[in-house]
Amino acid sequence: MNPLQLIVTVLVLLILLTLINMMMNYVSRRDGEPPVPLKRKLWLVPLLAAFIIVPIELFSILYALLFRVTDSAGQMLAYNSGGVLLSLPLLLLIGFLIFEGLVHPIMITLLRLWLRRDASVYVKQTVTVITDSILIYALASVIPAVPVGSWLHALIIAVFYHLIEWVLIGIQAWIQQRKRAKAAAPG
Repeated sequence: MNPLQLIVTVLVLLILLTLINMMMNYVSRRDGEPPVPLKRKLWLVPLLAAFIIVPIELFSILYALLFRVTDSAGQMLAYNSGGVLLSLPLLLLIGFLIFEGLVHPIMITLLRLWLRRDASVYVKQTVTVITDSILIYALASVIPAVPVGSWLHALIIAVFYHLIEWVLIGIQAWIQQRKRAKAAAPG
């Protein structure tokens, strides 16, 4: 890795660890629980980051193997140096977190103002997929070693990410429904 890749990687990892720490603080305040002690955060934050990074890296390796990502001379984040496999997925993750926390709510609010009523879930999901496609296309344009050739490719990747999200939300809802059913059952 060249020094620029190392700096980008360290910055992205620091941002990810900071966001996880802020999320833990927010959840503990929201639930009225005492804050998580520093000793627990020292091992819990990197563990949670690993649960995020490892699957993304595995999908990146699979993507690189399936689509034969090749090295181009002089590129900042070339595949053969490992930069794409580490930096692009983490940059996408940080971008998704920023979009989810900032851009998507602004877009939904503007949509509500434009429609003068609340939009349906499907319209909100469509706006989310479109903005995520823009993010993927923009990041892939900045990092030339990643073969996202058109808006359609970026849209397909965004839909794939959202399908994974929707499946996980469905599994979570099913588990919560079963827990409520067990708690409500006379026993």
